[in-house]
Amino acid sequence: MSSAKSITLVEEVVLLALDDHSGRLRPMPVLAFSYVLAGAALSDLALAGRIDTDPSQLMVLNPEPTGDPLLDDVLKTLVDGPTGKTTAYWLTKLSQDTRQIEDTAIDRLVERGVLKREERKLLWVIGRRRYPTIDDHERVEVLTRLGQLILSEDLPDPRDAILISLLTGSHLALRIFAGPTYGARTERIQTLAQMDLVGREVGATVNSIIEAMNRAMPVGM
Repeated sequence: MSSAKSITLVEEVVLLALDDHSGRLRPMPVLAFSYVLAGAALSDLALAGRIDTDPSQLMVLNPEPTGDPLLDDVLKTLVDGPTGKTTAYWLTKLSQDTRQIEDTAIDRLVERGVLKREERKLLWVIGRRRYPTIDDHERVEVLTRLGQLILSEDLPDPRDAILISLLTGSHLALRIFAGPTYGARTERIQTLAQMDLVGREVGATVNSIIEAMNRAMPVGM
C-alpha cells in the first residue's frame, strides 16, 4: 500500500472530502469543492516546481510535463493560457471544469484499494454512486498528521500548510476537525491556513460566492 506522501494533494483532498459513512462528499458551500480541487492541482504543480505564485500573478516556471497526466493537463492549460493573470483568475477558470480532476483522483484511490464503488438506486431509476472507504490507512495517516499539527505549536511542512489552507478555504476543516478539542484551536487553524497563498485565494473566492448568494437570497427564505 502506498503511503499518504506518495499521493497527490488532489487525491488527499478528495479522500478527506468524502464522508466516512455515506461515501459521498461532505456538505460544503456551493462550488467550494470545484475551487478546492483547482487549488489542490495548482499546489501540486507548485510543489513539483512547475509554477510559482505571488499576490499579483501566477507564473509558469517550467513547462516540462511532470509525468502525472492529471497535473500535466492543468499545466498545459496554464502554459497555453494568458500570462500575467492572478491565482484567483486561474482558480476560477480551472474550477469551471474539475469533473475530470475529481474522477481521475477517485479512479486512482479505487485502484489502490482505498475506495470502492457502490451503486445505490433512488426510486429504482436514478443511480447514485457512493465511494466508501475500504483501506483507511491513508485517511487515518493524514488526519493524524494534520490533527497533531493543529494541536501543537510545531511549524508545518509546506505540504501540510497547503492542505490545511485548502481545507479551511473550502470550509471543510470545520467539519473534519470538529469537537471541543479542535474548537479550542480555531486561531491555530486560521494561522496555519494563512501560510499558503493558493489556499487563501480559495477561501477568499468561496467566501465571496457565499456572500453574493446571501445577498441575492430574498429575506425569509
